[in-house]
Amino acid sequence: MEEEEEEVTDLKLQLFHNTVREHIIFLLLIILLYFSSYVIVSRFRRRDRDDLYSNDEDEVLVYRISFWLCTFTLAVAEGAAMLLPVSIASNEVLLLYPNSYYVKWLNSSLIQGLWNHVFLFSNLSLFIFLPFVYLFSESTGFVGHKKGILARVYETFIVFVLMAIIVLVLTAVLSAVFGIEKFQFFWFLNGI
Repeated sequence: MEEEEEEVTDLKLQLFHNTVREHIIFLLLIILLYFSSYVIVSRFRRRDRDDLYSNDEDEVLVYRISFWLCTFTLAVAEGAAMLLPVSIASNEVLLLYPNSYYVKWLNSSLIQGLWNHVFLFSNLSLFIFLPFVYLFSESTGFVGHKKGILARVYETFIVFVLMAIIVLVLTAVLSAVFGIEKFQFFWFLNGI
């Protein structure tokens, strides 16, 4: 009885350590990719424009937020580009040294987690962050409201939601026109 409890405890402890190790590796990887993206974006951004560093604090903050989100998106793109070569190299290392203590951390769970995180952040970057950055940098706030970052965020959010609704309705119309019944994109609307 005690051996079974000890074995279950050891298995849970091993699973916990594997999860913590994977999250630490993911964090270190995204920090490395973000730093390299920051260097690349800083190298190629224009420095000759005075309006980027105007006296308006809101404009400077909007520019910084846009810069950070674009840098994060480039880091995700770098990760997506390097994912297949890293997967192939890790598989080869595991085949060459299957019992090595130093490559034990390089397992299929880590690679699968990398793929999952890259796909998640790629979709977030493509459909959420980049449109938000564009709309946020172009927004000025609603007429009649106080100026500031919050007014710009509200305007960006409203325009973003309106665009999403237009795309959703356009997709529904096109799928109805072309008679795509097997494409059940609007399954969530069936409950309404």
